[in-house]
Amino acid sequence: MTKKKSIVVLSVIAIFVILMAVFAVVDTFQIGNSLYDYTGYARTIKLGLDMSGGVAAVFEVDASDGIDDLDTRVAGTITSLQSLLVSKGYTEATVTEGTNSNGNKTIRVEVPDVDDPERVLDLIGRPATLEFKGENNVNAENLIVGSEHLQTAFVTTDENGQFAVGLRFNRAGTDKFSEVTKEYNGKSVYIFVRGKFYTSVKINSQITNGQAIITSDDGYTYQQALDFVTQLQSGTFGVKLNVTEIRNISATLGENSIRIALIAGAIGVGIIFLFLIVVYRGLGVAADLALCVYIVLLIWFCAVLPWVQLTLPGIAGILLSVGMAVDANVIIFERIKNEYGRTNKPIPTAIKDGFKRSTAAIIDGNVTTLIGAVVLWILGSASIVGFAVTLFIGIILSMFTSLVITRLVLKAFMPLNSKSERFYGLKRKADKEEQEEAVGFNGQIAREEA
Repeated sequence: MTKKKSIVVLSVIAIFVILMAVFAVVDTFQIGNSLYDYTGYARTIKLGLDMSGGVAAVFEVDASDGIDDLDTRVAGTITSLQSLLVSKGYTEATVTEGTNSNGNKTIRVEVPDVDDPERVLDLIGRPATLEFKGENNVNAENLIVGSEHLQTAFVTTDENGQFAVGLRFNRAGTDKFSEVTKEYNGKSVYIFVRGKFYTSVKINSQITNGQAIITSDDGYTYQQALDFVTQLQSGTFGVKLNVTEIRNISATLGENSIRIALIAGAIGVGIIFLFLIVVYRGLGVAADLALCVYIVLLIWFCAVLPWVQLTLPGIAGILLSVGMAVDANVIIFERIKNEYGRTNKPIPTAIKDGFKRSTAAIIDGNVTTLIGAVVLWILGSASIVGFAVTLFIGIILSMFTSLVITRLVLKAFMPLNSKSERFYGLKRKADKEEQEEAVGFNGQIAREEA
């Protein structure tokens, strides 16, 4: 790399960090003369209940029909509600079972970062039944019942590229739907939601794979398809739910919690930056630049990824990943110092070999943590999921910045200064010191063998 190219690379990295930092925190402003506004992406990160409060809704389980397997159906409904909220980006939403004063089962739904109580009903769909009938009559016989036959619904596109609603049936629903589509081939089937006619679909052929697509003559917009999907999913709940309470809940950590967390994080990161520079000098400067890239990228991913909803456990996951990013740089730098001190290699070669010999250890250490994060993400409760998601994102970014960005910065340093031991904090070990270390090492081996 030439000196000119090195300056360009370092300038690009610095400009990237500065621009990303500015665009993270700016207030909302209009983009030119357009109708669009821009808000700093750090301000758009969704917050959990402990940070921003939210909405809580309590639903009473309607057991008037004398359902035999009520406990199983309630558990299935809780799972469906949780999955539905997570799919909409509310990973910190909680769904729990309880009992009211009348002794009836209840389901409590808490959705963070939501101000309007009615919004929670829009998110999960107002609890309703889904029914397919052979005629446009609410009293007609049911052909398909959502709570018994439908596994899930999703937004998709038809052969013309227009938005449509996809259906996936469970095993019983697949067999039943195959029979219905065979019987009603060339006829229309009528869909009722909450006991009211919603739409009709024409059956064009027998469907045996348990999947179907509902299209509209006028074409769905994405939001219309998504609203329909939500209603269909609400119809898959195993029990009927009646809203008994819905209210706002306040943040449990107080209004100043975010500000205090930011101040504490800034102080901690500042101490880390100073430590790296004091201990590793030029190598530390490269690590600090890489950590700046890591921080702005981490904030951006937390803002744009739908699974991230920041809570106190989520912040713990971020801080842990920052520590692992620093740890990776320390492993690399200690290996570089070792390569340079014990051999006659020049600084560029020592840096290259230091990265090469430390990469495997860094990847092994991070992969084991990644496995733990994935397991927590899949099996953990709502609060644990927030920790797992931020930890997973942070570890991926920490490996990228430590193994790629730090190396790129040091490579850009070489044409500017490739011989100064003092700048890089490197030192050759004296022959006597090396002999003493070798004797001590061999003596330790001999004692262990004995």
